Amino acid sequence: MTTNFDKIASKISDCHGHFGKFRDDYYSPAYVVNCYAQLGVDKVCIMPLGSSSTPGTENEKQFVDSLPDERFVNNLWVTPEMYDLDPNLKSYDYLNYKMIKIHTYDRKDWHEMPHKIRGVIEVAVKKNIPVMFHTGGWRGSNAIQFYKFCREYPEMTFILAHGRPISQAITILKGTKNTYVDSSFLPIESIKLLCSAGLSRKIIFGTDFPIMKTFWPKINLITWYKNHVIELIREFGENEFIYWSHENFYKLILK
Repeated sequence: MTTNFDKIASKISDCHGHFGKFRDDYYSPAYVVNCYAQLGVDKVCIMPLGSSSTPGTENEKQFVDSLPDERFVNNLWVTPEMYDLDPNLKSYDYLNYKMIKIHTYDRKDWHEMPHKIRGVIEVAVKKNIPVMFHTGGWRGSNAIQFYKFCREYPEMTFILAHGRPISQAITILKGTKNTYVDSSFLPIESIKLLCSAGLSRKIIFGTDFPIMKTFWPKINLITWYKNHVIELIREFGENEFIYWSHENFYKLILK
């Protein structure tokens, strides 16, 4: 079956997009907005890359104000300092963010501060929004480190970005009803393992766009994105993909 990307673009929502500085590359907000406009996707949950754009700065506010509201949804990447200064994260309410991200690989000291992680989760509980954990890269950010939080807050929705290691992610998904895996940089073989374990409906589509350009400098980002979607549809079927990229996005993030 041949899939026409343009015909399904309106059913594609991406839960993991970025702007800002990554390693030696800078992806300007205007550049990222233009890329997604060319793709014509429905929704994008977007956030600055780490400390490259601190929430609350004038540049970041200008970007948020310029976002096309109909496509972009803000995700708040929280650092320990942000929590220390404002434990309720009230100063970031202007973002109208729909998800909170904790990145314990970018900031390994999170691993030593579970009480602060719980504090951030409590903010998300009050707002009734999901928490996304980066998984993988070192022992302190492997998926299993977040199992306790997923079990302690059964009323919350948690998203394990990247699902690494996949065996640990599968253990968590089987042991909880409130946890999902986003597909950004998730190998096809790992997605097959999720599907074989009966967990296909616990996947939400994400890409980590546009940082793949840093890893593969010669790629055309628009072509890569379209080919990536088409490959997922070829492997798992259009209905499954649309469930990941549309149904789960609206159910979990735009609820």
